[in-house]
Amino acid sequence: MIPLFVAIAVLLLVSLAEWLHARRIRVAARLAFGPRASGLPWTRAVPWLRVASLTAFAWGVTTLLMLKLEAPDDATAKERQDAEATRLVFVADLSPSMFLQDSGPDGALTRHARMREVVEGILQRVSGNLRFGVIGFYTDSLPVVMEARDPELVRNVFNGLPLTYAMPVGQTDLGTAVNRMLEIVANFPKGSTRMIILTDGDSVPLAPINPRPASVRELLVLGVGNPRKGSYIDGHQSRQEADTLQGVATSLLGVYHDVNEKHLATEALGDLVVPLALPHQGLTLTQWAVLAMVLGAFIYAFIPVALEFFGSDWTVRSVRKEAALAR
Repeated sequence: MIPLFVAIAVLLLVSLAEWLHARRIRVAARLAFGPRASGLPWTRAVPWLRVASLTAFAWGVTTLLMLKLEAPDDATAKERQDAEATRLVFVADLSPSMFLQDSGPDGALTRHARMREVVEGILQRVSGNLRFGVIGFYTDSLPVVMEARDPELVRNVFNGLPLTYAMPVGQTDLGTAVNRMLEIVANFPKGSTRMIILTDGDSVPLAPINPRPASVRELLVLGVGNPRKGSYIDGHQSRQEADTLQGVATSLLGVYHDVNEKHLATEALGDLVVPLALPHQGLTLTQWAVLAMVLGAFIYAFIPVALEFFGSDWTVRSVRKEAALAR
């Protein structure tokens, strides 16, 4: 409302000034314009143009100033975005069994490659104010990327980064790894975190799993690998342990999905999938303000030039100059 009040005030003041100016012109009208005592017909619009141009300029300047004052500074905006951000944390199984080749619709992919495809399918659908994280687990759980704004960092982790060598050699302990990853995200703001665990479930017997922390709002357990036919590794048949994964999901109040052959349904991602906003129709308020300033300034600056060269057909001549030229 402030830009509107300023524009109205400028309108009234300039209108009063133009009325006083018109009264003064009448006194010297014949001297300025000759016998007709007025300029060319188009000059009658000049007072209205001055009023309109100055009013538009004042409204544009005031609008831009108010938008600037109302906009938070960069530091405040960053802090607010970080506080309101949703943490999307991928928990990736990096054990040797993930490199067995029995995944995908035709069983031609390794479990790790299928995990990468599933992550890519999720990244292509999620949007909004997100902070990404990746936690890898095998014999232990280690945070790899946390609080990342760029999903390319997540893709880099799943695209062959040799994280297995950073952990001690041994058997996969899924229960202990899950408890460790819950500790990693426990300090995030309440309800800010969505965790997606990707594994084949091949593990030593599960240790008791701790309660889900308040920071975790939703948890998905995604299984890769053939759930029906196993592959031999380290002295046992390894396959997707659906019962184990369902048990982990139940303990953490989450949901288990088999994504070995089909991608995770979009509905399962919930509000992580943000619909794209419709294209803005017409000009924004900022663009209107800039346009009003430019047009107002141009018209007001052009009026004196137009009056000088095209305002009157009355020409004032110097008698002495003409006499000198005649001699």
